[in-house]
Amino acid sequence: MASSADSPAVGAEPGAEAPRRAWIDRLPPGAQLALVLVVLVFAAGWGAGSLVMQHRLVEMQQRGEPLNAVQSFFAEGSSWTTAWPGWAAAFFFGLSVLRLVRGTPEPPLGRAKSVHDMRAALRREYRVVRLALAVVDVLALVDLGRAVAYAIGAATGDAVARGDVITVAVEAAGLLCAAVVLTLWMLRFRGQLESWGAL
Repeated sequence: MASSADSPAVGAEPGAEAPRRAWIDRLPPGAQLALVLVVLVFAAGWGAGSLVMQHRLVEMQQRGEPLNAVQSFFAEGSSWTTAWPGWAAAFFFGLSVLRLVRGTPEPPLGRAKSVHDMRAALRREYRVVRLALAVVDVLALVDLGRAVAYAIGAATGDAVARGDVITVAVEAAGLLCAAVVLTLWMLRFRGQLESWGAL
């Protein structure tokens, strides 16, 4: 845990600017819930729609119709090439968590001329991490929707779903793992910032 000797001094700095809340924090609870529901509905719709789209593209391939690069990508579906990035991200996020647990965060990039400047830089880093977490969460939910759709399709005898269900599941699990690890990093970092008076 960080000590007072190697962390920004706790307490409000005279004339310091009040920390800005993220835009989602400024939304009323009902709007936040509605946003989550919209993402979940989109994830479910994308899961079912991606399977239908892959069916049509595979049928086009079987008829000998030419496909462009994007169509070929979706026709091939998930593979081990698309499954590893989520696990790689989870690994590097895990290293960041270990560094944060074992010591204080590295000083933010740039020249911080005062405690106020350092706090402002750390808050900017925290906002960037929250944005990254939002992106990873959306990707994980979308891929989870695909995994559920393909699992249902495989269970009902869909040949296309059966061919991709394992790689889709591995891909979704990697993104979910990355989201969980990044959430742990953010919570730990937020706790340190709050103890330093930066949030």
